[in-house]
Amino acid sequence: MSMMLASAAREIYRSKLYDMDNSIDQLPSSERSDTDGRVHYGRALSSLREALKQEVKSPQQIEAIFITLWLMIDYENRFGSGASAINIHIRGIETLLHNHIVPLLQCHTRPAVITDGQIPLQKPEDQVNGFTLSEYANNTDTFTLTQPAGPIDGLGGTCVPLFLLWTLYFFTPAALFFGSETARLDTNIFRFFLRSETGNTALSLPELYRLSRQSPARFWGDGYPMSSQLDDMENLPGLTLYHRSHVVQFKITEMFKHSSGPEISFGEGSPYQRIVKEINTLSLEYDTILTTAIKSSSCDVAGDRRVMETIFWSAITFYGTIVYFHLCFQDFVTNRPEIQRYNNHILSLTSAVSLVLELSLKLHRSRPRLVVRITWPLFIAGIATTDRIYQDWVSIRLRELGRYGQNYDLISRRFDEISQRGHSYFHERRGHYYVGA
Repeated sequence: MSMMLASAAREIYRSKLYDMDNSIDQLPSSERSDTDGRVHYGRALSSLREALKQEVKSPQQIEAIFITLWLMIDYENRFGSGASAINIHIRGIETLLHNHIVPLLQCHTRPAVITDGQIPLQKPEDQVNGFTLSEYANNTDTFTLTQPAGPIDGLGGTCVPLFLLWTLYFFTPAALFFGSETARLDTNIFRFFLRSETGNTALSLPELYRLSRQSPARFWGDGYPMSSQLDDMENLPGLTLYHRSHVVQFKITEMFKHSSGPEISFGEGSPYQRIVKEINTLSLEYDTILTTAIKSSSCDVAGDRRVMETIFWSAITFYGTIVYFHLCFQDFVTNRPEIQRYNNHILSLTSAVSLVLELSLKLHRSRPRLVVRITWPLFIAGIATTDRIYQDWVSIRLRELGRYGQNYDLISRRFDEISQRGHSYFHERRGHYYVGA
């Protein structure tokens, strides 16, 4: 509750500034911070420390701690000053994940320890990813969770799977970029689940996605209305496209970060080719979703049901993934005809950029508030376009997001800086696209 109040206080403060047409930079320094939000955040930290001192046994207690940590990540991302504070809470989530959440969600009580270089679900002395509970206690006073107890599917009736999925989305793709001027975020959580696609871990990424989509209905039980059940079913295709696009973005980022010019492999069976095939597969599987978004004039064609909203921002995310793919690798494939044949069936950069911007324009006309969900695809499409009118439109939309957190002002300033130099600047500044804290 304290974290919800902290975020709400900061949002209300930012909203008042924008409603009064004030800029933070123009305010006196004494008025640039929201003390109410900071007070509530301090209370949340204090309460979390107290909760961690107690023995945690029930899924509901694990759920409360996990969601609090997630809210703290969201708070630091929008209102914080750097990645270091985010990492503290990420490592707290990692500790919960490997020592408590996975054992309670997996199909078996005690999975075999992985020995091929992957992260085991539980390490001796409660050490996870080189980060021990005692080290976490140095940052949060103490962290003394006990061994997991309760039914194996106990967390299936909580919101933990859904919030864990949202945690993974936080890492894709912009937050993964780091350079000499920014602290590196801990990304072991996503890598753990990405490796799970090989079937070597007890809780795979597809299984987590399935559990997360079932999470609301199981949380509410018999009290979950049929209208919500139908709403979940209607939105499932769009949400699945959104999810799979995020996974592809992470794969692109991982390949881009470790690419080194001529040494990168583009041949058959290479990671590059697997990404191309995955994008093409998504394009075919979700053709109905993508076509619906393109042909719809607005989000209002189906009344007030949120299915059209989901279709729009999932389609924007997918086409934004293609823009991201081209921006990452176009410099590597230029003047290399042997590689061009691999891209014959993938949407071109120009077409993908146009679709992101056109769909974003329609989404904004219908639901201006939803632009906050498409910040990253809008950002990179605005960089990639040569249309100055669209660039100006994107710049205005990004500035408007400042009402949701001061770090969106940072995004807006970076966009204005980069768009002035063209999208070739993307590679020159590849370490400086951390959208958030």
